[in-house]
Amino acid sequence: MADANGFVYESIRGPKWKVEFDRRSGGGLRVEAVWTGCGWRVTGREVVTTMRRI
Repeated sequence: MADANGFVYESIRGPKWKVEFDRRSGGGLRVEAVWTGCGWRVTGREVVTTMRRI
């Protein structure tokens, strides 16, 4: 599954993971989260200075 802000992926074994990018002036924010069965739990976030499509 993909959307304009990120994507969700699922390994063969284990929970779903989500990576989202929140754009803001001067860069953005990358947020990682894991599916707990009831909702998304944020596992990490990081300020990014440059975002571009590849």
